[in-house]
Amino acid sequence: MSVKLQDLVTELRLTEPELVQTLSATGIKVPPGVKRIPDKDAGRLRVFVSDQRRRRAKKQELIKLPSVITVRELAEKLALPVGEVIRALLKNGLPVTLNEQIDYETAAIIASDLGYQTEENVAATEESTLTPEKLWEILKKEEESRRQPRPPVVIIMGHVDHGKTTLLDAIRKTRVAATEAGGITQRVSSYQARTKGKLITFIDTPGHEVFEFMRKRSASIGDIAILVVAADEGVKEQTEEAFRHAQESEIPLIVAFTKVDKPEANLERAKRQVADLGLTLEEWGGTTPTVAVSAKTGAGLDTLLETILAVNTVHPTAAIPDRPALASIVEAHRDPKIGPLATALLHTGTLKVGDHLVVGQTTGTARKLLDFTGAAITEAGPSTPVTIIGLDGAPVAGEILQVMAGRSAAREKARLTVRSLPQTLAPKSVKRTREERERGRARVEPKARDEEEKGPKLLPLVLKAESQGSLEAIRNTVAAMAMDAAAVHVVRADVGNVTDSDVRTAEAAGGLILGFSVPVMPTAQKLADTAGVPVRNFDVIYSLTEEVRKRLEDLVPPEVIRTDLGTLTILKVFFSIRGRQIVGGRVQSGQVRKGANVEALRGDERVAVGTVTELQENKVPVDDVRAGRECGLTFQGEGKKIKNGDLLHFYTEEVRKKSLRQQAVGSGQ
Repeated sequence: MSVKLQDLVTELRLTEPELVQTLSATGIKVPPGVKRIPDKDAGRLRVFVSDQRRRRAKKQELIKLPSVITVRELAEKLALPVGEVIRALLKNGLPVTLNEQIDYETAAIIASDLGYQTEENVAATEESTLTPEKLWEILKKEEESRRQPRPPVVIIMGHVDHGKTTLLDAIRKTRVAATEAGGITQRVSSYQARTKGKLITFIDTPGHEVFEFMRKRSASIGDIAILVVAADEGVKEQTEEAFRHAQESEIPLIVAFTKVDKPEANLERAKRQVADLGLTLEEWGGTTPTVAVSAKTGAGLDTLLETILAVNTVHPTAAIPDRPALASIVEAHRDPKIGPLATALLHTGTLKVGDHLVVGQTTGTARKLLDFTGAAITEAGPSTPVTIIGLDGAPVAGEILQVMAGRSAAREKARLTVRSLPQTLAPKSVKRTREERERGRARVEPKARDEEEKGPKLLPLVLKAESQGSLEAIRNTVAAMAMDAAAVHVVRADVGNVTDSDVRTAEAAGGLILGFSVPVMPTAQKLADTAGVPVRNFDVIYSLTEEVRKRLEDLVPPEVIRTDLGTLTILKVFFSIRGRQIVGGRVQSGQVRKGANVEALRGDERVAVGTVTELQENKVPVDDVRAGRECGLTFQGEGKKIKNGDLLHFYTEEVRKKSLRQQAVGSGQ
């Protein structure tokens, strides 16, 4: 069967010259005078013309692309062969495969090179792997008409023991601070309080230096920051650090001066110190509100809450409740009876019991939801902190929670997160955890043993903690303790109880197990006792880090400090047996001291070393003899026999144990 060329001209709306050009472009050869072509060639011609017209139409319209897209999907969006897109990527120095993912910025550049106009599709972005940065983009682009007011999220930040948790206790009329080990907050905690009929969500952050990265993460998810400064102590190191994190997050700041009821409180001094940070206080004509409060007497608490609502009026918060939930994981840990528990802060949408969830590579179904009091709830809206039961693992704090259409969709998203997440998009802490999970059971690599012999001495550790946040804080802190002479080698770091597997890992590495607020399984303790593996458990995090510091210091070679005392020239040898000689001589410089170390020199050769066991001057026992005087002494040591004319050097040695703090100062770190 064949088709007339004239019929194709009419069908495809082409001129005869255009038909000839199109036939040539498709590689169809038509000899002169031939007026028909086979049906097969006519079909190829129709497809080619259709593709060309579709491409031209595509180039004229705005193509929406998600934040992450595979090369194959990009080719489909542009109606181009995959090979053409791959060639364009190669020209830009990006050797990729057709199933590899690229971010929107890269896809937009390639599309532009090929003549297409694009924009980022926020809705499609939610179908790809979400990072905190992409989440903020989604929230900023939500439809204004669908937004409804939500409670402000207030971050409580400041120095350790400046009264942050106690302040929240007073607001919520509870006694949470009394239950904290060591009196400090060991993890980030979320609570809600109601004032004047309006809800406020509070995020309490640990003040200890170990938790810097947790405070930084919390500042990024808040709407308002309260910088807590104790009126009796003023601005401290963690105060300054918390202020920097709030500045970086560009959120409104309120300064709360606590402990104003204490006799030693100096409010004006504390205000001057805060002003020195670069804040202009409202009462001094600036823009930063300040409130003086006392958790003990309750003074200023109502004013603080009113100030939060006033700031929220100037900086209103809103979200879309009627949509699938998006949330940040604030904390996660594994309960020995219930299983994995994750505390999430809802940014937008409503989370409901029965929702299918994905958080990074963790999936599950929200079997049960608990509010901050531990009461069961059926759903949670924007700005609500909620504990989720039903995930198949403890996700990484800081990861983004998404609601999926079904369990299979959640699993597929988690699978793609592991295999395809671009390195540029993955949060550093998340990437590290994924790599550890993919490796499976940790073990000491040969490289680590080589480094132990050639470089610093290593302290192998197995770390176990009750939550991901605490685990990350501990791991980051002990890693920062590394010095030239000693360093930590973490062979395993997991959330959950200390198990037999942990003991075997520590035994193989020749290390110890450090747990934070986790039980040790009885079989694991028995195995550890048999294998001689030390297992230490702590309730206060800085006690754990101090334990690591001490053990590292034990690995650091001691410093021997030599102090030269004086020299003596041998004039006569009175008695000599192996290892012991009685000699006499003149002190040339310094002094000779009983009990001092001795080094005997004959020219440039060291002939003997030992100590002064007895010292006499004019046959009278003495403790020391000064320069210019003669004396007799008993030398006890090793080496050749001392002879007339030899020169004795006297000195003392002091062995000092180095501390990591001393090394840090000495090395300039």
